[in-house]
This record gives sequence, structure tokens and C-alpha cells, in this order.
Amino acid sequence: MLRKLVPKSTYARNVVTLMTGTAFAQALPIAVSPILTRLYSPEEFGRFALYMAVASIASVLVTGRYELAILLPRRDRDALHIAALAMVLSTAISAVLLLVVLFFAQPIAVLLGDAALAPWLYWVPASTLLLGLYQSLNYWSNRKAQYKRLAISRTVQSGSAALAQLGSGYAGSGAAGLVGGQITGQVLATSVLARLIWREDHRAIRALRPLRSLALARKYINFPKYLIVAHGFNTASGQMPVLLLSALFNTAAAGFFTLTQRVMAAPMSLIANALGDVFRQEASQAYIHQGQCKVIYQKTFKRLLLISVVPFTIFFFAAPALFSWVFGEQWRVAGEYAQILTPMAFLQFITSPLSSMFMIAEKQRLDLFWQIFLLLLVVISFVLGRFFSNAADALRIFSSAYCLAYGVNGVMTYHFAKNSTSLWKN
Repeated sequence: MLRKLVPKSTYARNVVTLMTGTAFAQALPIAVSPILTRLYSPEEFGRFALYMAVASIASVLVTGRYELAILLPRRDRDALHIAALAMVLSTAISAVLLLVVLFFAQPIAVLLGDAALAPWLYWVPASTLLLGLYQSLNYWSNRKAQYKRLAISRTVQSGSAALAQLGSGYAGSGAAGLVGGQITGQVLATSVLARLIWREDHRAIRALRPLRSLALARKYINFPKYLIVAHGFNTASGQMPVLLLSALFNTAAAGFFTLTQRVMAAPMSLIANALGDVFRQEASQAYIHQGQCKVIYQKTFKRLLLISVVPFTIFFFAAPALFSWVFGEQWRVAGEYAQILTPMAFLQFITSPLSSMFMIAEKQRLDLFWQIFLLLLVVISFVLGRFFSNAADALRIFSSAYCLAYGVNGVMTYHFAKNSTSLWKN
């Protein structure tokens, strides 16, 4: 009986491995959120959101985006050298970022609309270093199809972060508890993943040669050349709502938006990311050996569409009442934000896992153009929304603009999967 429930295809088994391993990782933060929203105020959530926005934008720089190239070489030896290169760059650039915040923490905090954020900016280099190391290790494990490693590390990260934030909240630590909990999760997840990789790949790691990493850095120079800027725009686009809500309205609005994102990101992380990881590995191999990956793309698209239509429809109508009941009446506004952002989240759920086609097809320049287009849409949306003096109206314009951008993204990546170079030349 149990054997009938086990997926027969490798693709399905890999997806299930990631999904089941990640389920607890996503369930725990959501489970403790009703407690956290009663321990931390919207303003404190907003301050934490500003911290994470700055760290996320800075993290784009630290690896030079070389971790995205780990999947491409035919030989594992070369891929491992690229991973090592990305981690060395993470260390060096994080050290430079530390110098920046030592001199400019206060002006940056004032610019973001919250002078009280300044003390926490000193921890941004630590977060960016950990993010860079983790992403490098993550992509190496992805290349090796070690999905169990990924599931374990994600469980450790989100679980330890949630528990640390919960304990700090009971201690009355304020925003420091949210920041400290996040860093705790990053440290433990990176350590666990590094340990698992070292246990199985230590011989190959000991054979690494710096000169080979430098040669591969030159070979894949298009990744930092185009993708730092492209993904910088992408990350800025994703974090810009928090930054602009704080700067144009107030920190509480940023806090409401943060809780909305936290809840709505759960299905993205649990299902879409699992499908995306497997798609990235299988699509890259198909593209290398066949010159296209249309079938894998279509299969993944259909699965994403089928599993998302009903849940997102129900969530759209239930969000305001659901947030008020689960998180407390003071968080009803977050539910109203969630309702506004549901169409955007639906399209993001479908298109984001497939967007790795930009990397697989080596369309870095087109990715850069799309990211610039996206960032412009976000900034224009909030500038227009500011005239209404209402954060909800700004988010309505923002959600509509994002839907347009994701539609364009989906068309482009499908043509990449077909290898329609006549339409999309890099």
C-alpha cells in the first residue's frame, strides 16, 4: 500500500523530498507567527523588515553571482572551483561592507525613515556573508541532486530562527530579537550544510586549486558582468516596497507588509521553490545535452498552475478576516494588503521557479533589461501611490505593475526553453 504512494519518476521523488523536508521549515514560522505578532509590534516588524531589505540587497554583491554558474560546467571539479570562488568573494566583499556601515550607518538609517535602525545595520555584513556562503553551498548540493541536504538545512534555518525570535520576544528584546533570531538561523543552517558537504566531498575540496578558480572566473565573467546588476535590480524591486512604505508612509506600514509577505511566501517556499530546484537541475542538463528543455518547462508550468488556482482564489476572499482572527485585530490591515497582493503572488508563484531559464540559456543581458523594467515599474507605482496618501492604494498600483512584469517574464522564459534564438537574441 505504501509503495503505491511513493512517486515513481525521479522528478517527482526529488520534488517530494524537498517539499516534505521543507514542510516543517515553513510550518514552524507560520505556526509561531500568531504568537510573534502579540510579542512584537507592527513598528518592530517594520524595523526588522528594513534590516532584511538592506541585507538582501547587499547580498547580491557578495558572490559576484558566480554561484549561479555552479550548475553549468560538465565536470564536477570545475563546478566545485566556482563554488569556492563564490565563497571567497563573499568573505572579501562582506569585509568591505563592514567598513561602509561603520562610517555611514546613521545616514543610511535616516534615509530609510527610521533613525533607530542604525545599531542593527552593523550586523548587515554578517548576514550578507552568511547568505553568500549558504547560496554557494546550496547550488553545489543542487548540482549534485542532494535534495535531502537542502531539506535539512532549510529546516534548521527557519526552525532555529523562529524559535530564537520567539524566545527573544518573551524576553522583551524588541526588534533585536527578530534580527538576532534571523542571524542565528543563518549561522546554524550554513554550518549544517557545510558539514554535510564536507563529509561526502572532502577529498574533492582538498584538491581545489586557486589558479583554476581564477580561470573559471574569467570564463564565466558574464555572471558578475550582467547578473550583479540584473539581480541587484531584482532584489531591489522585491525589497523596494518595504523601503518605500517606511520612507513615504511609516514603519508600521512596512511591518504590515512584512507579515503579509511572511504568510504569502509559505506556499512559494514550500512548493514553488521545490519545483524550481528540481526544474533548474533537470532543465540545465537537458539544455546542455539537447539544446532545449521545452518538455520539462511545460511539465513544470502545468503543475504550478494546477496546484495554485484554487488555494489562491480562496485566500483572496478570506485574507482580511483570516489575518484578524489568527494574528490579532491590530493586524487586519496586513490581511487587506494580502488581498490586494494575491493576483501578483499567484503569477509570481508560477513564473519565479521558471525564471532560472535566464541563467540556463545564458541570457544575462536580457535578464538585466527585464530587471530594470521591473524596478522602474515598482518605483513608479509607489510614486503614483504617494499622491493618494494611502499605502493600500500604492500597493494596488504596485500589484498591477508586477502582474504585467511577470507576464512578460513568462513569455520570455518559454521562448528560452524552446531555444527560440531568433526571437530572443542575447
